[in-house]
Amino acid sequence: MMRMRKRLMTVLAHAFLVVCLLVSVVPAFMLLAVSFKPTAIFISPPEILSLEGFGFGNYVRAFQLGDFVHHLRNSLFIAVSATVLTLVVCTTMAFGLSKLSPRVRSALTFLILSTRFVPYVVLALPFFLFFLTLGISGTRPGLLLAHLAMQVPFAVWLLVEFFDGVPREIEEAAIVDGCSPLRVYWNVSLPIVISGVSACAILVFILSWNEYLFAVFISGYEAQPLTVGITRFLGAMDTGTQYGVIAAYGSLIVLPVILLTLVLNRYIVSGLTAGAVKG
Repeated sequence: MMRMRKRLMTVLAHAFLVVCLLVSVVPAFMLLAVSFKPTAIFISPPEILSLEGFGFGNYVRAFQLGDFVHHLRNSLFIAVSATVLTLVVCTTMAFGLSKLSPRVRSALTFLILSTRFVPYVVLALPFFLFFLTLGISGTRPGLLLAHLAMQVPFAVWLLVEFFDGVPREIEEAAIVDGCSPLRVYWNVSLPIVISGVSACAILVFILSWNEYLFAVFISGYEAQPLTVGITRFLGAMDTGTQYGVIAAYGSLIVLPVILLTLVLNRYIVSGLTAGAVKG
C-alpha cells in the first residue's frame, strides 16, 4: 500500500512538473511561431503552427520600421552600465554592512530593501520632475539613475548574506598581516564571494534589460530601450496591431536573456546556493 502511494505521488509530481514546463515553454514557442507568420494568418493556433506563409518579413520590418539597432544600443548601455555601477556600489556597501552587529545589520538591510516595496509607478513622476530639474530628463543618464535606484536595494540585500558568510578568521588573519580594510575587501572577501557576485550581476542585468515602466515615463526617444521600441507596432484604430512584427521584435528582445541564462545558469545556481550556506 505504501509503495503504491509513493508511486502515485511520484506520478502526480512528474505530471505537475510537465504542466509547469508546458506553461513555461508553450507561450515562448507560440511567440516564435507567430514571428514567422504574416499578420493576416494570425487567427488560431493550428494556423500559426502550420508552415503556410512562413517567412522572415516580420523580422525585416522590425529592423527597418522599429529602429531596432538604436533601441538595442540603449538597452545594452543601460543594462551593462546599471550592472557595473550596481556591483561597484553594492559590493562595498554589503561588505561594510556585514561587519556590523547582526541586529543593526538586519535593521539597515531591511530599511534599504523596503525602498523597493513602493510601486514603481508611484516613483515615476517624482523621478521625472527631479530629472527635469537637473536637465537630464529623457536622457540615458537619467534612465540609468532610475535603474540604480531600483537595483541597488535588491543587490545590497542579496550580497550582504554572501559577505556575512565569509569566515571572520580569514579576514582577521589578513588584518594581522597588515592588510587595510580596502585590501581585505578586494583581496580576501571579494574572491570568496565571487560566485554570489556573479549571480547578482546576472540577475541585475536581466532586471534592467526587461524594465519597462521607467523607460516609458522617463526616457525620451534618444534613450528608449527595446521594451519601449516594441510599442510602436501596437498601432492605432486605423492601422491595427501588427502582431507578427511584435512577435518578431519580442523574440529578439527575449533571445539575449535566454542565451545569457543558458550559458551562465550554473553561476546563478551555484551563487544563490552558496548564499544559503554560512561558511
